Amino acid sequence: MSNICINIKGLYKKFVNKEIFIDANVAISQNSITALSGPNASGKTTLLKLISGLLLPEKGEITVCGYSIYNPKKVKQYCSVAFNTDLGFYPQLTLNENLNFLSRIYANNSDIVKFAIDKLQLNPYLNDRFALVSSGIKTRLWLVSTLIKQPKVLLIDELSKSVDYDAKECIYELINILKKEFKMTILFVSHDIEEIKKLSDSWIKIENYKLVIIK
Repeated sequence: MSNICINIKGLYKKFVNKEIFIDANVAISQNSITALSGPNASGKTTLLKLISGLLLPEKGEITVCGYSIYNPKKVKQYCSVAFNTDLGFYPQLTLNENLNFLSRIYANNSDIVKFAIDKLQLNPYLNDRFALVSSGIKTRLWLVSTLIKQPKVLLIDELSKSVDYDAKECIYELINILKKEFKMTILFVSHDIEEIKKLSDSWIKIENYKLVIIK
């Protein structure tokens, strides 16, 4: 049985006349933590959207847990994405109300969510309205929300955006636990080289429209 979780072959993607990927290839192992880096506007967020099936390529093949992104129902079942935007949350609701709403959508009130809330020290903010909390709190909330459906694959855009040192350490601890105890495969975008070296098993960089394995 293959230990490949995410497999990208011959990927070609462009927007209007701008090419993003040209014959990009990479394989990501199951139960691993992989960092993704590259210059601004190089296609990092686009790659996450392609893997999750939110975008489709012009050419190439992407499979997640053995399922093609052209089978979106299966990919959505296994994959969660954190994009670090305000989209997906109701600003007038509290953090807790937002999480409860998402739990009802997925018919899941998993203990993993409570565990993540505790690890990321979000309990003091659960009764605060989403619109009023800081960007760092929103980053942590995004991460918690991706765990509601207990995914096998976790894609994270800008892992530690706007968070302080202590919050970063909490996030790093949680990510390692998700890999070791919950057997998740994690791909995160980061510009922080120290973060990448500290946390990742492997490191992929976007260079000249391709995916280059750094380690």
